[in-house]
Amino acid sequence: MSESESLTCGAKLARVVLDNCGPLSPEEVAEEGRLSESKAEDALAELADAGLAECVCGLCESKQQVYALTVDEQA
Repeated sequence: MSESESLTCGAKLARVVLDNCGPLSPEEVAEEGRLSESKAEDALAELADAGLAECVCGLCESKQQVYALTVDEQA
């Protein structure tokens, strides 16, 4: 089973959202994917743990991070 096949449904959805609209914050992933913000954060953390997404920057004022798919994933 490949890494992408072992992902939860939320993580798969977040991956599609990032592929189509990324890079995005967890709040933006939640809005685009119609997920709760906590589920979007969990999904992004799962993608990051699997090496499929990475935090590309952080916004200090809002303490929010922005995620994008890894280079290998976009190819």
